[in-house]
Amino acid sequence: MENKDEKLNFVVGDLSKYSEMVMKMIIYEYSQEAPITKAIGAKPDEIKDLCLEACKESINSPVSVLAFLGEKCVGWVLNYIKTEIQECSEDPNLSFKKDFTEKIANKGYDNSKANKIAAIGDEITRDFSYYIPNCKKLFVLHILFVHPDFGGKGIATKLTEKSIELAKENQCDYIMSVPSNIKSAHIFTKFGFELVREIPFDAFQENGQSFVKDLGDGNKSTRLMFLKIF
Repeated sequence: MENKDEKLNFVVGDLSKYSEMVMKMIIYEYSQEAPITKAIGAKPDEIKDLCLEACKESINSPVSVLAFLGEKCVGWVLNYIKTEIQECSEDPNLSFKKDFTEKIANKGYDNSKANKIAAIGDEITRDFSYYIPNCKKLFVLHILFVHPDFGGKGIATKLTEKSIELAKENQCDYIMSVPSNIKSAHIFTKFGFELVREIPFDAFQENGQSFVKDLGDGNKSTRLMFLKIF
C-alpha cells in the first residue's frame, strides 16, 4: 500500500523487497546514529547479530512504514503487533537491581557491547504489562529513524502519526515505545504518550561501575512510554 504526503512517499507493510536495504540501514546507519550505540562505542560488526535478532519481527511486519523522497529511503518506523501478553501485577521498579554483570555475560552475543545494549533494552521493557492492565492487543512502535541528512523536515512526526493511524485501524489497545533518543521522546509526548518508567543510565552497572552515563544528546535515561488507543 502506498500513498503520497507532499514530497514524501510512504510505503506501508509488505516490505519484503526492501528488507535487505532496511537491514543494511539498521546496521550501518541507524546503529551508528543511535545515541546508546554511540555511548557504548559499538561498531556495526559488533551489533550486527543484535540488530538482526531485534528486528526480525518488525522488519517484515504489515504495520511497518518506510519513507521515501524520490527513490531514496530517508527513514522508517518499524512496528509490530503483539497479542500474547503475560499479565504482571508487580511494579518492575520494585525488583530493579543495579548489578547487570551476570545478565551482560549471559546475553549470548559474541561481544560485551552488544550484550550491554540488549541488557538495557530487556530491563526497560521487563514486565511492561504492569502498566497496561487488560491490554489484549499491543502495537509496538519499535524503531523510529530518519537519516540525519533529512532531519528537521517533520518526517519522524509523520511516521509516528501513521503508526498511530495503523494502531487504530488494527484496533490495538495501546502503543508501546522505548524512544532511542530525546527527540523521539518529545515527539511521542506531543502525541499524548505517557511516560510510565524511566531508568537513569548510570543505574546500569557492571562490576560496580556504570557502563553508560550520558548519550551525548542530553538524554540521561531510558524511557518506557505508552499511548492508550481504546
